[in-house]
Amino acid sequence: MDVTPAGDTPKCKRQSVKLGKGPAIKVMDASVVVPPRVRRLLQGCAEQAGIPFQTEVLTAGGTDTGAISRTAAGIAAGCISIPARYLHTPVETCDLGDARGCAALLKRMMEAEL
Repeated sequence: MDVTPAGDTPKCKRQSVKLGKGPAIKVMDASVVVPPRVRRLLQGCAEQAGIPFQTEVLTAGGTDTGAISRTAAGIAAGCISIPARYLHTPVETCDLGDARGCAALLKRMMEAEL
């Protein structure tokens, strides 16, 4: 889990993720391309639980997902992000529903029979 920049403010052209539209399931960032099977699993869990979600594609930045995916011989890793504005500042802002959706999706993933 992480946060991702929301692009729903005027003149923002770098990110399509919006506040209030659900957690973001990472497709890629500068550190990782999430394996399709991991994305399908995350999206399937969200759909089964009725959790709205968005997909996240970042051309810069990264998360621990990248380092985890390169551990040892490689680990299939994904990331669920909470969309937020003003990242890493004292006024970082998110939608509480997105945060709850992220937690609910994580719970659903933990309960999933793989």
